[in-house]
Amino acid sequence: MQIAILLGLIFMLSLLMPGDAADVQSSDLTSAAQRDQTRAVLGLDVAPLERFLTWSGHALTGDLGTSYARGVPVHSVITEPFLISAALALLTTMLLIPVGFGAGFLAGLRPGSLRDRAITTVSIGLDSIPDFILAVVLITYVAIGLRWFPATFVGVDLQQAMTHPAHLVLPLTVMVARVGAPLVRLVRAGVIDTMAAPYIIQAQRHGVPRGSLLLRHVAPNALAPAMQDLGRTGDGLLSGVLVVEAIFVMPGVATTLLDAIGNRDQPVILAVLLVTGVAAIVINSLIDLAGTRMVPTGARA
Repeated sequence: MQIAILLGLIFMLSLLMPGDAADVQSSDLTSAAQRDQTRAVLGLDVAPLERFLTWSGHALTGDLGTSYARGVPVHSVITEPFLISAALALLTTMLLIPVGFGAGFLAGLRPGSLRDRAITTVSIGLDSIPDFILAVVLITYVAIGLRWFPATFVGVDLQQAMTHPAHLVLPLTVMVARVGAPLVRLVRAGVIDTMAAPYIIQAQRHGVPRGSLLLRHVAPNALAPAMQDLGRTGDGLLSGVLVVEAIFVMPGVATTLLDAIGNRDQPVILAVLLVTGVAAIVINSLIDLAGTRMVPTGARA
């Protein structure tokens, strides 16, 4: 229901943009009759509500329609961009677990130490810098100034990015900094609270091995709040992917969506938002499930 409402709102907003796909594809020399013919070919002569309901009905069967701009099925337009965005999100998640959870755990084990202050300072600093500014700084000084890594993805497809991972270093750095910095502090707070719990102190007095204590008792209790908070991190991950793709000119979902908006390509716009919305629901559901599983049995309602 939420996705249906979102798609309806987006479709109505797209109607408020000046011109339509026929106008974009026409030139100053195109006559009014030719534009009307283009609208008829694209199906734009049908009432907007009927167009939206028809598209929605076909989408339920897996048919996302035909691109106004390219004249090909929408799924062929968005498949590779979504693979690129999914690869970026997956790699970010794989790095986020050891970086975010690991750094927060190390900081929380020795609060007030030099290690704790260093990790906290870095996390606060990265969290205070907007991701687009961090991306521009990295491009300016690391990519252009030092020439360590490529600055953009111009001329690079998914296969080339996977075989030449240097293209992914700066985008992944921005993504991990975006979603990992607040996670570090949340994990740190959870570890500190758990280590001060009476049962942990009692276990230490009874000589429970430190490794077993940390893995079996501290980690599940300290990381459960962080896992439950990852729902917001999942949303930030999706929005961060779009920002990073736009800045580094990655041929992902953001580029496809911007092109579709410029071309008034409503089927592509709706398809991108539909798949993104479903992905957001699935990610948040998995995160909630993981957080619930990590809550100790006695603490569950």
